[in-house]
Amino acid sequence: MREKPVCLLTVDVEDWFHVIGTGVNHWFRQPIPTASDWQNYERRVVRNTEWILDTLDKFNLKATFFVLGWVAERHTGLVQEIRQRGHEIGCHGYWHKLIRTQTPEQFREDTRRSMGLLQNQTGEKVHGYRASSASITDWGADILLEEGITYDSSLYPAIHHDNYGRLTGTDDRKPIERLPNGLLEVKLSSLRLFKAYLPWSGGGWFRLYPYPVFKCGAKRILRNQGIFLFFIHPWEVDECPPRLDSLKLAAHFRRYVSIKRCRSRLLNLLSDFQFTAIYPTLLKEGFVEQ
Repeated sequence: MREKPVCLLTVDVEDWFHVIGTGVNHWFRQPIPTASDWQNYERRVVRNTEWILDTLDKFNLKATFFVLGWVAERHTGLVQEIRQRGHEIGCHGYWHKLIRTQTPEQFREDTRRSMGLLQNQTGEKVHGYRASSASITDWGADILLEEGITYDSSLYPAIHHDNYGRLTGTDDRKPIERLPNGLLEVKLSSLRLFKAYLPWSGGGWFRLYPYPVFKCGAKRILRNQGIFLFFIHPWEVDECPPRLDSLKLAAHFRRYVSIKRCRSRLLNLLSDFQFTAIYPTLLKEGFVEQ
């Protein structure tokens, strides 16, 4: 365990309607909409991301923003603003599709397209990647390494979920692990309770657990592993979030549980923990070289 615990803050920069396009048909009561329908929805990602940026400025904290390529292409100024405020830019793919729903060639093209946009807009190398809905696969990790990615942050250890991916031979007890192919995996945090692991990194789980319980769990992760990684989406801090009424009941619950409390809970979290971005931490910890 590290002498000084590290808290990593990440933001998956996508809009409220980007659940459409993942290829997950069983989430919807009606025939699944396609990415071509995105143009029909109000864009809210800029205002919500700017609220996060302003809030991080108030707390003097830094984060890693995994930006969807579709967003970057249409909101160039947002990507530049994130970087100008001192945060790390990572890649979240272009179309927000689960990796397993793509062929290797499609996934490679999706990754290249998004990375190219982000690197052209910032003038800097993109080091990190996060898969849509944590859907990382072994062959996906190989392609990320081939395309120049330094680290992936998509793996949720020991958690069974219909969308989450798995990586062969990883040790659930290690928060950061070098994969056999050489790619670094910076894992989403899970809380070990007896022999089970509970998701404790953000999203619907952060909104579902009472905040004092979530805080205690995060502190326990820091004591046991030395690293706690948290993630959030801009649409989760929307004060009046639009609704996707075509979602089935279970998916609707995951999506919207306690969402109106998310801003206040995030403010509590940022006041209780000293967060930073991923890549600077990897440099400091000696996982990568400058």
